[in-house]
Amino acid sequence: MKRAATVTHPMRGRSHVSSPFFPRRLYPTIALCGALLIPTAPLPAGEPTGDAPIKAQKPAEKESKEPTLPTKPAEPPRSKEPEEGPAKKRESAAQELPSKELSKTPRTSLILRVKLALMATPQLFPYDIDVEQSDHQITLTGKVADEAEKTAAAEVAKSVDGVATVNNKLEVVPQLKQALARKRDEVITQYVKERFAKSTTLTAANFEVKTENGVVILAGVVRFQVIILEAAETARLVPGVKAVQTDKVRIEEKE
Repeated sequence: MKRAATVTHPMRGRSHVSSPFFPRRLYPTIALCGALLIPTAPLPAGEPTGDAPIKAQKPAEKESKEPTLPTKPAEPPRSKEPEEGPAKKRESAAQELPSKELSKTPRTSLILRVKLALMATPQLFPYDIDVEQSDHQITLTGKVADEAEKTAAAEVAKSVDGVATVNNKLEVVPQLKQALARKRDEVITQYVKERFAKSTTLTAANFEVKTENGVVILAGVVRFQVIILEAAETARLVPGVKAVQTDKVRIEEKE
């Protein structure tokens, strides 16, 4: 039997064993066949392979790409106090009802109702009549011009709801109408003068103003007739004026 000879390669410096059974050109094929025939050890149960972690991450990547839904806002904490039941609500409403009804009740006075009734009567409107009350009895005091007006005042007061009897103590003064007329004329004159004072032209004209039974009488001297017209129109706007007379106003003649 022949032994294998060892041959040293002159360039690589390595020794190769030359077998008499296999030619040198078949060495790579023999080495490949030997690698395929080596049995591999089986993997223990439960141990993941090298590809397992990659496959397990794929579903996680898909989930990360999906859009996230908006979260619902947190509900505010509810009060721990118990809610009122229907019976309790009805009781509270019943308690508030009397107070509301009392507030809607009109607050009126018997004295004021009688006074307003007297002032609503044109015949008695000019007079200052005082009213006093004792239970359901009304007492009238003051002055009127005649007996007819005194009787009318008692009838008006008795017609007011709540008045049982009327004690009529009104005094009859025949000259009262003339006195009231003079007082009204004085008030009208004062108002006319106040209106003239608001105009520079009428203030410079210096009119004399007098009122008799509601008729305004003007007197004085002016340079232009248009000033007289302005004065008459201003006096006409005062309440209670019945007419304006300018006969006593003289126009200044040119030199």
